Amino acid sequence: MDPFRADLLLAALFLAEAFAELFVLVPDGTPYKGAMALIVLAHAFCLAIRRRFTIVAAILVMPLFTIGNVLDTAYVDNMISPFFVMLFVLYTVGRHLEGRVVWLLTAYAMTWMVVSTAVDSADDSLGNYLLSAIALIGGPILLGRVLRNRAELNRTLHEKAVRLEDERFEKASAAAEEERARIAGELHDVVAHALSAMVVQASGARRLAERDPARASAAFLAVETSGREALTEIRRLLGVLRREDEELALAPQPSLRHVASLLRRVEAAGLPVTLAVEGDERELPIGIDLTAYRVVQEALGGALEHGHAGHAAVSLSYADAHVDLEIADDGGAPTRPLLGIRERVVLSGGQLRAGARRDGGHVVRARLPIGGAA
Repeated sequence: MDPFRADLLLAALFLAEAFAELFVLVPDGTPYKGAMALIVLAHAFCLAIRRRFTIVAAILVMPLFTIGNVLDTAYVDNMISPFFVMLFVLYTVGRHLEGRVVWLLTAYAMTWMVVSTAVDSADDSLGNYLLSAIALIGGPILLGRVLRNRAELNRTLHEKAVRLEDERFEKASAAAEEERARIAGELHDVVAHALSAMVVQASGARRLAERDPARASAAFLAVETSGREALTEIRRLLGVLRREDEELALAPQPSLRHVASLLRRVEAAGLPVTLAVEGDERELPIGIDLTAYRVVQEALGGALEHGHAGHAAVSLSYADAHVDLEIADDGGAPTRPLLGIRERVVLSGGQLRAGARRDGGHVVRARLPIGGAA
């Protein structure tokens, strides 16, 4: 709800309550009821403008409260609503104003409270003056200041969280784009290698077609197999950004067949690694094989450079429809999550999870499909 409308509704509720007190609780024949009714209306006006014109409301509410106190003791004894209007407006001073004006209005309100205490009919002691000036004036203003500071702190923390989330998203997007470009270059190499193999095999099959039809048939089958693999990788390439004007290497790409040499390099860098293989090692689709290698490479790199691990274990599990990877270490979580490699796994139709282990350390698990989505 709009703040001004909310204050108008609050002022209307106050009027209903104050007039009920004035004409029901205050005894008949009490003098100055008309003047008190005008004071009630002025109090309602202060409530209605308390957030739009806080200084005006604070300046008006204190003399109105004092005048109401000196009209007759019947109003003080039977009407509580003007007192709460004063507290509410003073709270608004602390909640919505800042700077020197808060201190000036606090001193102004305390002065009027001392005057109000002095002119009432009660026999007040010094303690009453101090209680009235400090507790009744300083209390609501201090409460408003505390809530204002808390709101500003929450707003600052929220803005910081939004900013960090934006930065995280930008880093994730940049890492994903970088990895997509890298994938595009690597898949380009894979497809080029496959097409080169097809050309060589087709040439050999053409020469053997008349002399040795059986061998020519096998060569044509090899051409078909290479073509299907190339088409599969081309489909994966669709939608993936690639680096422009970059010289692409024509050397064969890494695969799980080279993981042992990768582990030796990691151990030479200072991280002991053990390797466990379950199931029969098999020929994987080129793109899946390359992705699996990159998962192991990135996970071990994160454990070595950022996780400060002392030992790592790599587990490969071959199944009919997928290959499972697990890279566990005794270090902490990498400072940079596997954003790019996650994008690579998703593009391959697989799944990747990374997080802390129950018994300590960090683990990366991936499942890559051999036939379809994992």
